[in-house]
Amino acid sequence: MRNRFSLFSALFIILLAMGCCVLLAGCVGRVEVYEDISSYAERMSFSDRMADPKWHKWDMDETIWPEKITDSMAVSDYKMVYYDPWDAQYLGYLVVDYPAEEYAAEVERLKSYPSTEYIGYYSVREETTYELLAINADAYYGFVYALTDGSGRIVYAEQIFCNYFMDLDYSRYIPKDYLLDGFDASMDNPYSKQAHNP
Repeated sequence: MRNRFSLFSALFIILLAMGCCVLLAGCVGRVEVYEDISSYAERMSFSDRMADPKWHKWDMDETIWPEKITDSMAVSDYKMVYYDPWDAQYLGYLVVDYPAEEYAAEVERLKSYPSTEYIGYYSVREETTYELLAINADAYYGFVYALTDGSGRIVYAEQIFCNYFMDLDYSRYIPKDYLLDGFDASMDNPYSKQAHNP
């Protein structure tokens, strides 16, 4: 009788543990990757076409990015990533090659943006890989910015998150050159440690 009770107890604990694992797996979000530029507006927080409130992006100002994609914009690459294991995280980039006149106008628009301070947040150094045209940086929520190679190409990028780190392995989803120089939002990044232990 005692053996039967022990076996029953062991089976119950195993089933309970399996159920907890399934429940936990369902609670932890999956990484959603979008690369179809035709749905661009639906994933931008400033758009009237934002289809889902999950794209609020912690109310970060994304107006650095283009209001819309036009026929004259040669989009060479685009990716928008959403991940919500416990708190929403966003990663995105858009690479556009502009005709000369439109490039000049877009550079002017971006340079007139009221950029914020960014050096030091998440170990970011002064940008030297590309020319930084505009940036909205937040000490807690991350970055939205635009870079240029000076030859007609503009890279719009964002890393938006909270709690001083990204659960998302961002290096899998964005070319390193599109990240700000020195950017580190890994789990044990120095900026997070400093914020938690001033």
